[in-house]
Amino acid sequence: MGLSKRNDGRTRLTFIVAGAYPNMSDLTLSALDRRTMLALLGSGAAGALAGCGGGGGDSTPTATAGGGVPEAYRTATGKGGSQRDPEALSTQSAVNYQSEPKDGKQCSGCKYYIPDKNGDGAGACTIVEGTIDPSGYCTSYVAYEGGSTDTDSLAAVEVPDDARCAVCEMKAAKFPEWNAQAVHADETRAFFCTSGCATTYYAVTGQFAETDADIAGLWVRDLNSRELIDGMAAYYALETDVDRLDDPMRVNPAPFEARADAVDYVGESESLTEDDIVELTAFDRELAAQYRGQLLE
Repeated sequence: MGLSKRNDGRTRLTFIVAGAYPNMSDLTLSALDRRTMLALLGSGAAGALAGCGGGGGDSTPTATAGGGVPEAYRTATGKGGSQRDPEALSTQSAVNYQSEPKDGKQCSGCKYYIPDKNGDGAGACTIVEGTIDPSGYCTSYVAYEGGSTDTDSLAAVEVPDDARCAVCEMKAAKFPEWNAQAVHADETRAFFCTSGCATTYYAVTGQFAETDADIAGLWVRDLNSRELIDGMAAYYALETDVDRLDDPMRVNPAPFEARADAVDYVGESESLTEDDIVELTAFDRELAAQYRGQLLE
């Protein structure tokens, strides 16, 4: 269907019907004024044409390519630890997404929800396309059990004195300004001496983890505050200068809770740029090897 202006200023509505009229390239309905045209469109004419392609009313969720989200969300990790695959997303209509809660359930409490990363108040989802209102709801909702209190079984805890780094086996508690930790969905915990070991564990979980359960939470130390921050939402400056920081294991990615702090950090380096700021999902085996290659199988 196409719209074009006639010489008399009236609007022509053109329907392209491939194969329906062998002797005609299109079927033109002329003498439609703008008001009539809009009334037709508003009545669902466009939707009726879109449905003429067949399909038999299949309601199977449709996979989409990118899902129409900012780059920060494209392959981000949800609250429950699953990673967003932009090639395998359901449409919002397929899961009956709405921007309001339902029966006390809302997206911000779902395991698939990806919290706001750019300050606009909206998030995304690991299994549904598009930006997601934290107050929204869809039929794929699964409650996130992680919680946020110290007593919760999937929250960060104090590093035990005898806990050894799951990657390098140093005692994690010896490095209170650098250590990190993770917890799996089955409550199995792992502790690390530094962010370098934590991100390596994330990238090559199969080599170091004692469980096959998904990682439900990961925490690292903000380089400025030295406080534990959500490692799944943090920004990492890919430091390569072994002399810049006096940190354990000589070199580690520098974690920051705020991207602005990471930008300031790379701005003070002669070898780093903003392209060297990544999120946790960027850590794969190749990047992990940059920091802990000697420990990888």
